[in-house]
Amino acid sequence: MRALRTALTPVLVLAVILLSGCGRVSGLLDRVSLFHPVWAADGWVYYLREVTSTSGSGVAEVWRQRPDGSAEKPVLRRAPAVSTCEAGLFSFLFAGPGGDLGVALECGWDETELLSYSPADKTFEPLASTRFLTEAALVNRGGGGYVEAPRECGPGGVQLLADGKAYEFGSPVTVGGVTFNLSGGDTDCESTVLARSPAVLGERLFFITAPDSLGRLPLPPEVSPDDLTWHLTEWAVGSATARFITELPGLADLAVSPDGRSVIAAVASDHVGGVWSVDVRTGKKTRIAGGARAYHPSFSPDGKRFVYVEKLERLKFAEAR
Repeated sequence: MRALRTALTPVLVLAVILLSGCGRVSGLLDRVSLFHPVWAADGWVYYLREVTSTSGSGVAEVWRQRPDGSAEKPVLRRAPAVSTCEAGLFSFLFAGPGGDLGVALECGWDETELLSYSPADKTFEPLASTRFLTEAALVNRGGGGYVEAPRECGPGGVQLLADGKAYEFGSPVTVGGVTFNLSGGDTDCESTVLARSPAVLGERLFFITAPDSLGRLPLPPEVSPDDLTWHLTEWAVGSATARFITELPGLADLAVSPDGRSVIAAVASDHVGGVWSVDVRTGKKTRIAGGARAYHPSFSPDGKRFVYVEKLERLKFAEAR
């Protein structure tokens, strides 16, 4: 009898917790997801933090912490009042102009609003309002740059951002002998390839592209982006030809170092995960973090370290090499 009571004790304890209220149990089941860290000029690392539970999906908030993991706290819990979105939700973060933080708001199902947020002044400035985006890379204080936007021909295309709007590039570009529409148009899918993850430094645009997706878009259900061959590419925007740097082991998010000598590629493929450092001049790539899926890298302002997200669960810091 004593053995039976001992065996039943954990079950009884769980039953008491369940009957005493859902709050305590749901806390045990909550999942915290982290996205899009940005190592800002003020030394803080800003990121999106979302808590979901079995009762439904959560809403992302902007948080920040010191690089040593201390002083973690929320910064923005809801969309700012200056937004033109009626019910804007935080979609992604990016490096804003002048070292400030860039904040993207999802406006309904088909529009994104980009804002610049000054942590020092706690003020916002509008940058752009355009169709739905998934990433942004700015090049000047006026809000110009490049964005990634899903299109009917595929889940990724790189477009020009100017005057607060996103535009398709007016002419195709050639990478490794393949000429295609970098913006990923909505009509002529035969001339389109997948292009994703824009990262920029001055006049140099870096992105990943899959030339073997040419003529196959939109991808049929049996083909995953992980089944394609992804090329890290550098483009002096406006030239007819972009430079192939190296082949990457899978779908990747990019960050370019402040001196322009290296690119960090965080890979979250089904086949392989980890972080690679690529020498831009030689194309040599070195795996500097292995194991789990890696997302959303961001360099420190001095270029000596970087942060990325592991498995969308935790921030990881490493030395840049």
